[in-house]
Amino acid sequence: MPRCCSPDPRDFEPSYASVLVAGLDLRSAVEDMEGLGPLCPCVTAWCGKCRRVSTVVRHRTDFPVPSAFFAHALASRAALEVVFARK
Repeated sequence: MPRCCSPDPRDFEPSYASVLVAGLDLRSAVEDMEGLGPLCPCVTAWCGKCRRVSTVVRHRTDFPVPSAFFAHALASRAALEVVFARK
């Protein structure tokens, strides 16, 4: 399920993990990740309803707070970009 269609009001409340990964502006970091394209497996997906790329939040509840999940998504995306950039 994409973030755009299932927001949680606590999504961008700071947590230890989110501050370590994105500083105090988690919302901007997530929105930048969504706008960067291309799609990143297991992290972002195309939302046909909203017609945009959004973070996949299926596992958001597996984390103690939503912002920790987004910190994980940002770190995962960064790691995958390094792997995909290798030739």
